[in-house]
Amino acid sequence: MSNPEVNVIILDTTNRDGAQSLPPGNQFPIGSKMEVASAMGRLGVGVLEAGYPGAKPKPDHVGPTESEEVTQVAEEIGNGPGFEVIEWLGGIEHAVRTRVPVIAGLGGIFPSDIDTVWNAVQPAKYPRIHTFVSTEENHRIAKFGVTEEGMLEMIRQGVLHARALCDEHPGATTEWSAEAASDTDLPFLERSVKTSIDSGANVVNLPNTVGGILPDEAAERFDQYISWIMPLNPDVIISAHEHRDLAFAEANTSLFIASAVKWARKTGQSITVQVETTACGVGERAGNADVFPVVAALAKRAERSDIPIRWQFNPMLSVETANNVMGMAGLTVHRQNPIVGSDIMRHRSGIHSKGVLDGGPLLYTPVLATSYGHPEDAIHEVGRYQGRAGTAAANANA
Repeated sequence: MSNPEVNVIILDTTNRDGAQSLPPGNQFPIGSKMEVASAMGRLGVGVLEAGYPGAKPKPDHVGPTESEEVTQVAEEIGNGPGFEVIEWLGGIEHAVRTRVPVIAGLGGIFPSDIDTVWNAVQPAKYPRIHTFVSTEENHRIAKFGVTEEGMLEMIRQGVLHARALCDEHPGATTEWSAEAASDTDLPFLERSVKTSIDSGANVVNLPNTVGGILPDEAAERFDQYISWIMPLNPDVIISAHEHRDLAFAEANTSLFIASAVKWARKTGQSITVQVETTACGVGERAGNADVFPVVAALAKRAERSDIPIRWQFNPMLSVETANNVMGMAGLTVHRQNPIVGSDIMRHRSGIHSKGVLDGGPLLYTPVLATSYGHPEDAIHEVGRYQGRAGTAAANANA
């Protein structure tokens, strides 16, 4: 057997799934896609999903359209000097790379949708057409009114069209998503996936669109997805897009990476997977997988894994990026947000403070807060439940 690795690519959809979910009073301002994309690019994500170019502007719209903003990201960030990003291997810093991110746009499965996406993203060095269609039975019937065979033909024609456009550009890729994949009948989903790969998809994304799958079910499905795709074409990137409706988005995303590790261990074959995330989990309804705990969990898994896991990310910029991106929407990062919330290193219980003071911050936190951009690893605060040692430490630092 060879020496297999798991390569994890991070796709950021803050500018698409995140942006479209924000309430009217807290939406990213028109013209802000560049600022959001720059912040997430500096953070080190590999793919920036810049938006939905086919979105039609309102009659009273003032400023650049969605398509024009996506094109600006493609032209300026997608052709810029790139971002310096730390590459991690096996839980430790491996190298520093300068990388220009992939710029993706999302659109439907019909040729006109795909053409609109392509026109918006093609100025980038590494453009991506991300096209999708609902494979779940109720979605398929309600939204398209087609049979399973009709849906397979839609997938075939759509991906072939996207692939033909991308073949004109040496750096272009095609991603296909099976909307509501986690609720789709497995035999039909398998046929859909194989149709997309046979038609030229470089990335196959299998989303938990309505957030209803439980972790044990997700783990079984991820194993199944990988077993379909890797024997068919090991160069295809397998992607997961998880929603938080039942609060499992980050857990399910971590289990997806675990399934990739399991495959590499079992077969001796390297595998590349993609995780689709947003800043602070902004996204439809209860939100998407939050990039910060996803990466922190990835680092934990890599430290303990017998299979090397490789990814790229700048964790020290986490707090700054979270505050900046949320601030663009007039929002604040909740104090108990995982990883980037201000309470990650705060101790208000006497038992916790005494333990941290005697045994170090990792006695009561899973990560060093300073590793993710917080100013300190432990802060002790005086309050009703604080003890003598914690009170003394708080007063000494006052």
